Amino acid sequence: MPIYRLFGRNVSVETPWVTPVVRSPGGPIDLVVEILPRPELPPLDAGPFFRSAASPPGAESWLTAYRDGERYLLRFLDVGDFLIEPGRIGFSPSKDADPAPYEAYLLGIVFGLWLELSGSLCLHASAVNPPSCAIGFLGFNRAGKSTLAASFLGANVPFLTDDVLSLDLDERGRVMAQPGFPQMRLWPASAHELVRNSHQLEPVHPDFDKRRVPVGGRGHGAFHDSAVELGALFLPVREGSAIELSRVSPSEAMIELVRHSFLGALGEAAVGVARRFERIAAVAARVPIFRLSYPDGLKQLPRVREAILERLSAL
Repeated sequence: MPIYRLFGRNVSVETPWVTPVVRSPGGPIDLVVEILPRPELPPLDAGPFFRSAASPPGAESWLTAYRDGERYLLRFLDVGDFLIEPGRIGFSPSKDADPAPYEAYLLGIVFGLWLELSGSLCLHASAVNPPSCAIGFLGFNRAGKSTLAASFLGANVPFLTDDVLSLDLDERGRVMAQPGFPQMRLWPASAHELVRNSHQLEPVHPDFDKRRVPVGGRGHGAFHDSAVELGALFLPVREGSAIELSRVSPSEAMIELVRHSFLGALGEAAVGVARRFERIAAVAARVPIFRLSYPDGLKQLPRVREAILERLSAL
């Protein structure tokens, strides 16, 4: 099976990728991803340790998680099961389910959980790599983090990751941002303004408007494929008529990192509150976080980019 480099790990995958990924230059395999027969549930007397909120109330949860020692089973409604072990992730599609969407779950929640069980901290953020260090944009859906990152790519700043920012402490105590894979996801309006030939971009999923934006090669901008020290995190808010940057206090930094944890309550339930708190505290102590307010509108992005880089140079 071919070996790829994802979030700083060597990953062997037995099925072809729809998402563009980078081939590994070599080294031992950290993770094997394979298609499995439908996994057996862990002992039912233990029951699930996590259920996502049901919508509407009373409906079946879209995600139910089980644990059996170091084995975790994530059951996604109408999609399938992911069995997570220290060196393996297995996927079993639901009966008659289309297996194609499994990549979205694999590269999101599933891989995020595997990374956190392996010692990383995953944030809901996009990141780019200016010359001095990496910077990340924290945000939920429609917060503008991917659009901000895409604007930096247009100014020849390499891309690092979109949506999932995986962080590790190195032997020198630095917070290292790991590269994801060379693809962004943008809403059509942002793609039209920031990406050439945006009309040719494929949708992320038939049911969603977001578009796949390949990065590097013949795609948009360039991809940085190795870990880099994280220099700052930004909390973008589109409001007001001026561009304002203000550093948040240490207590606020902790709160924002918890709020923007990629896994949220699932991560706390699987990894443990104390272990995750230690990782969040380590990042908050080493990486400054700034609240970024700026006027709405894509035409404002060059000015926003300049303000961010100016603040970064002053650190």
